[in-house]
Amino acid sequence: MPYTWTLRLRAAAPREQQVTPAQLHALACTLLEGAAIDHHSQTKPFSVTPLMGAPDAPGCALLALGWLDDSTTPPLDKRLGEQVRLGGQFFTVEDAHVTGAPYAALRTLPPSRRVTMDFLSVTYFTRKGRWIPLPDPELLYAGLARRWNTYAGIPIPDGLITALREAVLLAAHEVRSAPAEIGQGHRIGFLGQASFTLLRTVDTEVLAAFTALSRFAECAGVGAQTTHGLGWTTVTTLERGRGAADKQPSRRDRYRPARRQPVGLDSGASQTGRSQTQKGIM
Repeated sequence: MPYTWTLRLRAAAPREQQVTPAQLHALACTLLEGAAIDHHSQTKPFSVTPLMGAPDAPGCALLALGWLDDSTTPPLDKRLGEQVRLGGQFFTVEDAHVTGAPYAALRTLPPSRRVTMDFLSVTYFTRKGRWIPLPDPELLYAGLARRWNTYAGIPIPDGLITALREAVLLAAHEVRSAPAEIGQGHRIGFLGQASFTLLRTVDTEVLAAFTALSRFAECAGVGAQTTHGLGWTTVTTLERGRGAADKQPSRRDRYRPARRQPVGLDSGASQTGRSQTQKGIM
């Protein structure tokens, strides 16, 4: 079952500090220690978001971890009271809240022919050794299908994945380029919003796979380096049979946490490319 754990972290000495993708990755690995992760594998069973603000808890930050492995469950609730390190700061884990839905439930969601994704941290894709700083629908859904089949007990057949890749279209987008600092270098990715749809001729199996993988994106992240805070995505679906005026998030409260801005960023900052080297809230 794909889970999203949302942790509330209290700073030992509140102050502003830059938070890098490498530091987010190190914190995620610390929190998930003992969860049978192959750190040398190209595909890993988790994703992590940037730090998020906790407006109701001054001096705290929120961090969300997506867990993809259908066979194990990391006991993050047992981390309560523990102290963890993020860069040069120490935090105490004050609270851990989990949401999720079984892979089988994602496969039976009401079908959506159009989805809108908000890319809240820098996102990019790779192909043949090159990075692609655009919301390419084929690369996006192929990557989600690969992660799904690696960790789900119910894989999506290769033929169905091929049919989906051939049918998915980029319907609209409003994105801009943004850099992501990754230690010894940087990548150019994008931030913003994009909508995806399907050819009208697709059958119900393709429609169901499109809907399931779109929802899965909120837990798995999209694109490269989702274990470093990149590719953080929220999804809004337009269920089949609804008109544009009826567009609304589908089962939002059940399947994903409420959207929050990265820590240290104002409401428009996610469009400026600052979301990958962020200031701590403290």
